[in-house]
Amino acid sequence: MEAVNQDKAGEEYWSSFWQQYTMPPPVQLTPRNASNYAFREIHSFYEKILPKGALQLAEIGCGNSVYLSYYHRYFGYSVSGIDYSAYGCEQTRKILERDRVPGNIHQGDLFHPPAFLTGTFDIVCSFGVVEHFDDTADAIRHIAAFSKPGGLIVTTIPNLTGITGWLQKWMNRPVYTIHRVMGLKELEKHCSAVGLEVIASTRIIPISFGVTLDEYNQQRVRFKSLKKWILKAFQVIEKIVCRIDDRFLRLPRSEFFCAGMIVVARKPA
Repeated sequence: MEAVNQDKAGEEYWSSFWQQYTMPPPVQLTPRNASNYAFREIHSFYEKILPKGALQLAEIGCGNSVYLSYYHRYFGYSVSGIDYSAYGCEQTRKILERDRVPGNIHQGDLFHPPAFLTGTFDIVCSFGVVEHFDDTADAIRHIAAFSKPGGLIVTTIPNLTGITGWLQKWMNRPVYTIHRVMGLKELEKHCSAVGLEVIASTRIIPISFGVTLDEYNQQRVRFKSLKKWILKAFQVIEKIVCRIDDRFLRLPRSEFFCAGMIVVARKPA
């Protein structure tokens, strides 16, 4: 019997996680300010790589996501999404309705999708999905199954290889353990291993301390108030460095400090 490649976090975690927060605001790239700095950096990379026009895009793991609205508004794509969380799907439908974006949201399993969705899309993307599976290459292979031959696969993961990973492991180890820690080169290798051609990759912004103190599986975070204050101190440093990068001097994106990684790969035609 084939082994099941299961999400290390689980549907219950994601649904309860999203319920703790308000609906995320739409992506606004102007005016230029600190709040949209990270998205401007990501957008700058996508503009160099992704085509614009009447293309079909799917986001795998689209729960509570603003990316579908973003791609429709800035690239002109027709958008769809799939997620196994009923709550996540409903939140994304509300986001699309708020942003006046037409789209189709499907509740379903990445590994057992509706047949009419496979081999359908020009671009397939995922944001913070593949690192939650022990078999990363298998997760990417199933995501690529949604793409047409010659289509693009966009894979984004957070960076837990450096200082942020160390902080996450110390401050809230249960959340750290639901991630498979990998760097940019390893992610590229996983894409290549399933027959995709890597055409571009990047590290996102020069520094980030994106640590979460939310509980996982009802495991209490010890000294949570103290850790919040420590994390705020690190985030002040983050804001200063990112301000310098945005306004004055382009800084290097090292694997020790960066926020995350993006790999864009092409499915064989």
